[in-house]
Amino acid sequence: MIELNMPLQQDARRAQERESEAMLSAARARAEASANQVIAELSENLAGIEAARRSEMLTVSSLLPQAELTFRAALAGYENGKIDFATLLDAQRQIRQAKLSRIKAQVEAQLRLAEIERLLGEEL
Repeated sequence: MIELNMPLQQDARRAQERESEAMLSAARARAEASANQVIAELSENLAGIEAARRSEMLTVSSLLPQAELTFRAALAGYENGKIDFATLLDAQRQIRQAKLSRIKAQVEAQLRLAEIERLLGEEL
């Protein structure tokens, strides 16, 4: 008994090979697109952290000291009777808003860091 395989279906086999190559190429393109998406999200979050830190530093180094000086001046003016109580309250409100801005910037930085950790799959 002899068995013989004749390559009579070359066109079908070649079509299957082309289909397999196309599927492989599509899978590689999807993997590359996913990698690019992760890199883009990572870059966006890194920029967000940097912006939040700059905002916090601006608040701590500039806005908060100015608000405190304004409050001290308003307090002195109120004690001397030159400024009304509403102005004093407004100066105190500015201090609270500066502190709130600092906290918001810190929260934003922590949220961005958590998102980066999610993308990487590990804690930093």
